[in-house]
Amino acid sequence: MSSQIIRQTVLKLHGLTINLQFKLVKNITLRIKENGGIFLTAPVGMSVSEVQQFLESKEQWLRQKLQLVLQAQQKQDKKYSMGELPFDGQHVWLWGKRLPARFLLSGKKHGTYEVEDEAVCFYYRSELSEEARCAFVEFFYKQEVLYSGAQLMAVWAKKMGVRPAGLKVHRMKTRWGSCNVRTGGINLNTLLACWPEECLEYIVVHELAHLQEANHSPRFHAIVERYLPEWRERKKLLEDFKPVL
Repeated sequence: MSSQIIRQTVLKLHGLTINLQFKLVKNITLRIKENGGIFLTAPVGMSVSEVQQFLESKEQWLRQKLQLVLQAQQKQDKKYSMGELPFDGQHVWLWGKRLPARFLLSGKKHGTYEVEDEAVCFYYRSELSEEARCAFVEFFYKQEVLYSGAQLMAVWAKKMGVRPAGLKVHRMKTRWGSCNVRTGGINLNTLLACWPEECLEYIVVHELAHLQEANHSPRFHAIVERYLPEWRERKKLLEDFKPVL
């Protein structure tokens, strides 16, 4: 049985998002899940700066392992294609804004990206196929939802007095999010990164409310209403907004 999570947060490492959990353990542990999620468990006595230094020392190993995991995942998944996600080869959507996507041959670390005011820059060291570019954009969307979702979840979990067990981000065909009430795990749809950020916040509150009420009963909607009175407007925005390229 794994140790109880004492506190958790997320860290950034040159475009990568790491889920950091502090537990009553002796050693620091770094692992990559099959979906590309990066998780680090650290003793409660370690500081965030010490963890950051550890991550920087392991960055080359981490990127090599991550590349192998993502390659294995791509072999199992169907091929990416333009139009399958909000990306036409030249533009992406981020939090409700349509931005140019600039793929730049660079000496910077391969597979990293930067969000600027008027564009998103994707850096690579060798030519990328159309499929690889789409996979890069999918990874970008996932990382953005993972980071923003974790930040929102930490704030709202405290406000609502609930303790979610963790966050996973992946593409869903029919849902924006889900909550496993048995384990406390929260799932978010990768493509939420394309919608306005208030839509993401609504989904986070919605799923956390399931930790108090499992079904969509009047009591459930009363919980959502208590913490997010404008939830109906957010839901309508989620339904009406279309990231047209």
